[in-house]
Amino acid sequence: MGVICWKFYFRDKFMRERDLKGLDLKTGSFTLRQLRAATNNFDSAGKIGEGGFGSVYKGKLSDGTLIAVKQLSPKSRQGNREFVNEIGMISGLQHPNLVKLYGCCIEGDQLLLVYEYMENNSLAKALFATGSETSFLMLDWPTRYKICVGIARGLAFLHEESAIRIVHRDIKGTNVLLGKDLSAKISDFGLAKLNEEENTHIMFTPLMMN
Repeated sequence: MGVICWKFYFRDKFMRERDLKGLDLKTGSFTLRQLRAATNNFDSAGKIGEGGFGSVYKGKLSDGTLIAVKQLSPKSRQGNREFVNEIGMISGLQHPNLVKLYGCCIEGDQLLLVYEYMENNSLAKALFATGSETSFLMLDWPTRYKICVGIARGLAFLHEESAIRIVHRDIKGTNVLLGKDLSAKISDFGLAKLNEEENTHIMFTPLMMN
C-alpha cells in the first residue's frame, strides 16, 4: 500500500511541476510564512469562502492591507489548472469590475492566490442567506441595478476591450464579489478561456431533462 501511495505522490508532483513550469508570473510574490502570519495559520475562524478547489481566508498583511487568500487543494489536479488559469488570465488585467490579484505563493505542495479583500463577500451570500447566515445588506432596486451594470461592464471589458479576449464561463452569484460601496467585481477565473478573435458568439449546451 505504501508503494502505491508513493507512486501517486511522485506522479502528482511531476504533473504539478509540468503544469507550473515556465509559468510567467506577471504578479507579486508572497512567501508561505507571510501568508501563514496574515491568516493566523489559515485559522478556520477566518474562512470566508470555500469552493471545489480550495478554501478562501481573510488575512491582514504586516502593512495593514486586508487580503483574501485562496488556498488551492494540493490533492487536486484541477487546482493546478485553476492556479495556472488565474495567473495567466488576470494577472495583467486591471479594471474596476474585476477583482484585483495581488500575487501568489508557490512553496512545496502549496499553491496560494492573494486577492484584494472584498468587504461584503459575494452576491450569492447577500441574496440567498438562510438560517444563521442573515444578510445585513439592503439590496434595494437601485443597488441591484448598480451591481448588474458592474457585472456587465466587467464582462464587456473581458470580451471586447482588454488586450486579450477572455470568456469567463462561470458567472454566478458566488463569483461576483461586493466591495464596501457594493460595487460588483467578477472573480474566480479558474474556468476562463481565451476567446479566438474569429468567434462571434458563444455556444451553450442545453441541460438534459429527465
